[in-house]
Amino acid sequence: MKIVQSQLFFILGRPRSGTTLLRTLLDAHPQVKVPPEYPVALQLYRKYGKIRQWDDKTLKAFKKDFRSPLSSQNWKYEFLRIDERQLDEDLKNLLPNATFEEIFKCYYANYTSVVSGKEIITHIGDKNPIFATHAFRLRKIFPKAKFIFIFRDYRDNFLSVKKFRFEAPIIALQAYRWKYVARLAYQFEKKFPEQTLIIRYEDLTRKPREILSHTCTFLGLPYDETMLDFWTYSSKYSEFVDPELLNQFHSGLQSPIQTSSSGKWMKEMKQKEIKTADQVVGRYAERLGYQRVDKKFHPITWLKTLPWQLYGFILYRMMSLAEFLPASLRQKFSMTLPKLTNIYHKWFKK
Repeated sequence: MKIVQSQLFFILGRPRSGTTLLRTLLDAHPQVKVPPEYPVALQLYRKYGKIRQWDDKTLKAFKKDFRSPLSSQNWKYEFLRIDERQLDEDLKNLLPNATFEEIFKCYYANYTSVVSGKEIITHIGDKNPIFATHAFRLRKIFPKAKFIFIFRDYRDNFLSVKKFRFEAPIIALQAYRWKYVARLAYQFEKKFPEQTLIIRYEDLTRKPREILSHTCTFLGLPYDETMLDFWTYSSKYSEFVDPELLNQFHSGLQSPIQTSSSGKWMKEMKQKEIKTADQVVGRYAERLGYQRVDKKFHPITWLKTLPWQLYGFILYRMMSLAEFLPASLRQKFSMTLPKLTNIYHKWFKK
């Protein structure tokens, strides 16, 4: 079965780092499907990962859990536009002997892309920034998968995150979260070099053909120039995604690739914020090709950032542990995080 043989890959990175742009570019490839964000793989695996004999009852429960509401308004099953008839047929052909990966890939393979005419799908992608801290666990679940980490300058990333309400706009916290993912990607690449690709958002926007060609080679795909025509399908996105959400979060998808979003930090960030970010990120800036303005160690600045770094560390640990909670408790925990951010914004306004 062709779906079973398709290469699975993950697009990982911090929010507002170019994951959506990369997803859209690769989804425009005639042999690739990369659905919008829908982070269910980990929670589904905990319940269904060990099953090897699937019957109608188990499959029915899986379908129900796959469709269960998630904590973000951006994560909706409807956005996947699954071809339900074809999905049922493909699942039926897999039963009764199937692995979790095969069942999971069936769903993503039947996502309806805005790019029509995809007759042969050789690669299936999962783009979920929230999975960036779970790369090692994903590799255990999907041992043959490939992993693409995309990074954006931590200072521009902070300015972009600051515009929205899904994370607290605290420079020390955001710089730590960037470093946490950068360190993980660095460690992951050292352990699994053949399965890892690390790219930068700035390089993708400045030289898209070169970076996309390199990405296709990494995935085992022929390069296709039509990927750069992704923006011509922008009118179709509004058919299944709330136009307000599209304009708010991803307005850049409605035009060709631009470089205007890079380097804004040089004009828009205060010197104190730059100093704090440089101090927290440390050598991981240079490891990913970014240059710090201030490389010196400042004990007072470090001490001031320490509470937020500890908070970021504890937060990530709690998020990792939450994946092993029962479904009901995990749902409550996932709903708590946005509330904490909202509380901060209300306090910040006052």
